[in-house]
Amino acid sequence: MATLLTDIQEAQTRVPLLSRADRGTLIVRILRELKAHRREVLGHLPAENCVWIDRLIASVSSMISEISDMQDAEFNRVLNEFEKLIATLDDISHAEKRSKTIH
Repeated sequence: MATLLTDIQEAQTRVPLLSRADRGTLIVRILRELKAHRREVLGHLPAENCVWIDRLIASVSSMISEISDMQDAEFNRVLNEFEKLIATLDDISHAEKRSKTIH
């Protein structure tokens, strides 16, 4: 996830220079990371506890082209929110791994 976070941060500084294809590729990478987190970290939880991430994944998956076509400021806000989400999920997964090793 650290590499993706770095790439998101770099993309935020270069938003006006990103092509539609570059934007789409980044969103697809973010989706892959969210799906991996859903499967690997949240996979043991009951489905009803994961509705939020399932809805987010489905929503973003269906809107990749719309997100890629956003104005620079809007796209930057989306990247900012994804950056915060990915960082939070990364923190949660690391905390969960640490608590498993303590027991």
